[in-house]
This record gives sequence, structure tokens and C-alpha cells, in this order.
Amino acid sequence: MSSDLRILLLFLLVVLLTPACKKSETISGKAFMEREVLVDVLVDLHLADGVTNDRKFSRKYDADSVDVLSPILEKHQVSREMFDTTLVVYSQHPDLFDQVYNDVLIKLNVMLDENDKDEPLEKYEEELEN
Repeated sequence: MSSDLRILLLFLLVVLLTPACKKSETISGKAFMEREVLVDVLVDLHLADGVTNDRKFSRKYDADSVDVLSPILEKHQVSREMFDTTLVVYSQHPDLFDQVYNDVLIKLNVMLDENDKDEPLEKYEEELEN
């Protein structure tokens, strides 16, 4: 094998393996939420959004006046300012935000799978017939 070909192969190997070795980056500091907490808050927000967008809920409550964010932030002991600051910074790093949302989707899918196991299909079929 020629020297030029070896150098080219070595270069390609380094280029291809570099992303695999890249450490998962995070946004950290006192002004920001921890990544895991952000994931949990976003999961709760999506669950709350699903509930508040339900027809039964919107008939019973004025959906525009329901504050779903404050109780979620209180639950996770996060201030509104910290939440806003974290979202602003993550929005400037879409690759990191993508990683966060992958975790959110995984958690939501696990919840959905657990819910599907708990409730038999027959229950849904009965509801559709009524």
C-alpha cells in the first residue's frame, strides 16, 4: 500500500471516528436547569397539553385561563426565569435541544407503552361502540 493511500485511510478513519468519541455536551450553570430536570418538565408539559386540549376539559374549563406551567415548575422546584433562560440557550443550540427532545420522546413512549399494557384493548373497543 502506498504511503499516500495509508495517510488517506488514516485521515478518513479519524474523521469517521471523531463524532463517535464526542462527549455529549450539556448546558450547565446556576442559571440553568439540569438536563434531566428539563426533560422531566417538558414531559409534564406535553402531558398537561394533552389533557388541556381534550374536548371534555375545554368544555369544563376556559382553556385559555388555565396556567399549566406554574404547577409543573413548582413540582420540579424551578423558577420561571430559570426555565425561560434554559429554553433560550437550548434554542441557540439545536443539536443539544434535539438530544433533550429525544429523551422526552423516549419517556413519553415508555409511558404510552405502560399505559397500553395496563388497559386492555377491549375497553377501547367498548367505548367506541357506545
